[in-house]
Amino acid sequence: MKAELDSGRGLSVREDGYCFACGPENPIGLKLDFQIVDGRAEATFVPGREHQGFVGIIHGGLIGLVLDEAMAKLLYLQGIEALTCEIRVRLRRVVGIGEPLRITAFLVGERRRLLELEASASDCRGETVAVAHARFLRVKAGET
Repeated sequence: MKAELDSGRGLSVREDGYCFACGPENPIGLKLDFQIVDGRAEATFVPGREHQGFVGIIHGGLIGLVLDEAMAKLLYLQGIEALTCEIRVRLRRVVGIGEPLRITAFLVGERRRLLELEASASDCRGETVAVAHARFLRVKAGET
């Protein structure tokens, strides 16, 4: 997604295929493919060696990025134009190279232009390895 100034009326978001997290055209991107299932955004992420921080451990910031993308994608796939304005990530344990993660995001609540969402990353046993709570601000003019 790309944010642009919209003739002084605020921001708008649009995709050009180069989003680092989900863009199919980005040669170094993660190419995450989110689907809406029962009102939640879901995708699988299998981190590789290129995603590590310390040897054998996936960079925690990258886990946060994937959780942020899940929440943003949930909104975008429903036609809601919004950008992250606050995010808090809790890493419960380290994630190893090649460990498949199920990424899920859902809407918690909304008030006017502010949307609250949560996301989680779970391992193949269903144990939560990371969670995020975020606030998104609607950016399209006229949305309340």
